[in-house]
Amino acid sequence: MAVTRKTGEVTIKDIAASLGIAHSTVSRALNDHPHVNPETKARVRRAAQALGYAVNSGARMMRSGASRLVGLIVPDVQNEFYNAAAKIMADYCAGEGYQLVLAVSEDDPEKELQQVQALREARVAGVLVAATASPRRDTIQMLKQLPTVQFLRRHPGIAGHSVRADDVLGIQKATAHLIGLGHRRIGYVGVTEELSTGRARADGYRNAFLEARLKPNAGLMRLGAPRPEFGREALIELLGLANPPTAIVVASPRLMLGVLEGVNRLQLSIPEDLSLVAYSDLDWYRVWQPAITAVALPVADMAATAALFLFRQIQQRSTEGAGSSTPFEPILNPRGSSAALPATLKPVKSARR
Repeated sequence: MAVTRKTGEVTIKDIAASLGIAHSTVSRALNDHPHVNPETKARVRRAAQALGYAVNSGARMMRSGASRLVGLIVPDVQNEFYNAAAKIMADYCAGEGYQLVLAVSEDDPEKELQQVQALREARVAGVLVAATASPRRDTIQMLKQLPTVQFLRRHPGIAGHSVRADDVLGIQKATAHLIGLGHRRIGYVGVTEELSTGRARADGYRNAFLEARLKPNAGLMRLGAPRPEFGREALIELLGLANPPTAIVVASPRLMLGVLEGVNRLQLSIPEDLSLVAYSDLDWYRVWQPAITAVALPVADMAATAALFLFRQIQQRSTEGAGSSTPFEPILNPRGSSAALPATLKPVKSARR
């Protein structure tokens, strides 16, 4: 049956009349009611599109108490990992008839609280969040009232499921790779252990030494904010030691950017002067000269899984997630920035100023 676009405002009754079905069936189909079969839903949506029907979002919100919006709170939009994850999540939401709304906390608990308040006022259906190290009490309480899934980071005070990388294993792989190449003085530049990711990654660094029956050197660890300037200064500080490292594991893309700035400033030759391994594999790592050895996180699978768990809660109209965690295994991609330690390697020129 051909459906002709109507002039003026199109109503549910118009769609029902064009299909010869009850307007209550049309309403349920447009709201994705589980008791309406998929074929009918598809017919209704095609007819609605052909007629030019527009959903009355205000009315829907008054009936359901929620919008067709999903919030995503991340600490940093300059981090390519979060950018890629947001794209996957947005596509998943669109497939469910929802729109993703991006909010940025800048790792500031006060800004995080403001973002959660704004999303709540917008009546989002649920929230995906990479939490700050110390969320405000009000933030935690508000998230308890919404379907929530934690992504990449996990804070014990926030209820619900979490989807994360196995950071312990990932950094352990990176460090073990360098140990296998003969390096023993291996530096570590990572994020603060106040964050769950920071604790796990630092543990992975230590575990690699213990597994090799070696003693980790706390004096070669530098922990701080996941910002390029910290990565740059950490590299310069490590290479200014009397006995500097011959290799460094860098546990964050933003830190890696700063480390590479430091490499250029000191005019180092990689891997002749220093071997490097990055955590989280970015596209441009493959075209950097030399290509950067990196541990890849399965961002597409992680993002889609987080969205899947959130929509399960939304569809069940539940704010109580399973409280469990789904870890994904990172993969080591060896490239040109890491090399075997020559027996005659000389210490890198001092970076002390």
